[in-house]
Amino acid sequence: MIRRPSCWPVLLAAVVLTGTTGISGIPNTPDIRPSSGFAQTPAPATPPAPANSDIVIIPPERRNIPGQRLTLSLGQLFIPDRFRAPAGGKIDLVIFFHGASWVAEQCFYSAKLNSVLYSISLKDYQKPFEKETSLQDAVEEVTAALRSNIHGGILRIDRICLASFSGGYVAVREILKNEGSYARITDLVLADSLYCAYEDPQTRLRLREDQLAVFLKFAEDAAKGKKRMWYTHLYPPEEKYRDNTTTRTASYLIDRLKGVRVAQNKTNSLGMLLLYSCDVGDFHVRGYSGMTHQDHFNHFYNLAEYMEMISFADKKHLPARQ
Repeated sequence: MIRRPSCWPVLLAAVVLTGTTGISGIPNTPDIRPSSGFAQTPAPATPPAPANSDIVIIPPERRNIPGQRLTLSLGQLFIPDRFRAPAGGKIDLVIFFHGASWVAEQCFYSAKLNSVLYSISLKDYQKPFEKETSLQDAVEEVTAALRSNIHGGILRIDRICLASFSGGYVAVREILKNEGSYARITDLVLADSLYCAYEDPQTRLRLREDQLAVFLKFAEDAAKGKKRMWYTHLYPPEEKYRDNTTTRTASYLIDRLKGVRVAQNKTNSLGMLLLYSCDVGDFHVRGYSGMTHQDHFNHFYNLAEYMEMISFADKKHLPARQ
């Protein structure tokens, strides 16, 4: 049975991995459920999965990724073994929301960024990040941890990339609502991770534009070269199924920026088929064929491809991708 991709937040609650617990093979990791403040109506064309059904997701092979891991108040800070603090003490930071930290770390390491990663995976993103100081609090905690574990003088966080998978976009949205936090964020990477409620859930004709306002603002700034934004999403191969919410939100941003979709037919190492691309300045959207839960999770597993294209990617002195 084909399930409509707009059902992710409801259906992914049943994700099971053979021999593991939680999502993506890490114990005690929350499943993919609707985060607080997230409203999503499943498409009516097909019924949801039975409550007792198991949805098996095949994660990537787990590798031994060398580095230091520190437990912080909301998640885990990863300092790669090859990280070198710049002479000026300015350190770039990637904050990732919603998914197993070991998967995020593998993707981050493969992207060869000379920066550090803070992985956060919660059941509720709205409450912790609606505070005006949420980003600053996280930055200060990361900075303190780095100062305690890295020798090399005064350290401070410079550029910040927010990355998310699935429901993690709620944290990104709440952070961007604060003007001071918005100014600090240089990059966004959204892996099938931008949903929105409808003005009328029955007709499903119009998206709630107020829930997309900060993402549109960021996309507009990216188009002008002031920020950088990568958004990948499920793009069902058949037109009749393309009312899934991430396709709708992608279309909303592309239309507002007067972007043009360019047809593609490329398959990556995960077997993901790219059907179209859209680039307006530093605003980038990639639509991948897919309608299954595995297709959805592959956007998470493919994060390295887009992490290595954020504005502070610097690979000149780092070893080859693993």
